[in-house]
Amino acid sequence: MEFISIEDAIARDGLRLIIVRNTPSPWGQAAKAMMEYKGLDFALAGQEPGGENAELLAWSGVNSGPVVAWNDEPPINRWDDILMLIERLAPGKPLLPQERAGRAKALGLAHEICGELGLGWNRRLELFHPAMQMEQPPPPVQSMARKYRYNPEEAARAVERQVATLEFLHAELETQRARGCAYFVGDLLSAVDFYWAAFSTIIKLPPAGDVPVPDGFRPMFEILTPELDQAMTPLLLEHRDRMLRDHFRIPMEF
Repeated sequence: MEFISIEDAIARDGLRLIIVRNTPSPWGQAAKAMMEYKGLDFALAGQEPGGENAELLAWSGVNSGPVVAWNDEPPINRWDDILMLIERLAPGKPLLPQERAGRAKALGLAHEICGELGLGWNRRLELFHPAMQMEQPPPPVQSMARKYRYNPEEAARAVERQVATLEFLHAELETQRARGCAYFVGDLLSAVDFYWAAFSTIIKLPPAGDVPVPDGFRPMFEILTPELDQAMTPLLLEHRDRMLRDHFRIPMEF
């Protein structure tokens, strides 16, 4: 897709998505893939990771992606608000179960992946930690670390928390496979499958041809402890690779 400027995105009507440029930010990549799956027409813009992004901040109240806007409704940036919007705009291809128990389970699993202190949150803390130990951490890293309320004590627990989440997700998927279902919730594709596929890429990077992280960023994303490597089981990776192949635009655009 063609990227437009943030100024153009602000001025437009319709659906607009602002994602992080030059890095595979999973919150934005999941939102983009779900919009494409639902056949929604949207304009795509990008923001500078760790930058001031003054226009975006003045418009949306945040200086990082993703930000989504629909017509003259206020811009939104939380993963669950974005999910509810795209569910409302394209209800014919739901990504949340209709029955209450399944819906609650899907939202709970999604929070474990996307939410505060979830899988992505803790991976970010882990990745920021080496740079934040420097005498003068790079300003973009400092900016993003503030967003995730980085402190050394939380970063020290980040790998342990990720492993616990991965073990939990593996068990859920294993149970589903035993009953003959290839997805995380119920019998159908859901938002959880999209979130897992997107967020797993920042734990164990796919090949550069699929996720073309710039050379300057790639070494950071390739940090992988033995514990995390082991927790990224063949079952989880098979699900990730199938989702990327079937439901994401590859190579990823960012």
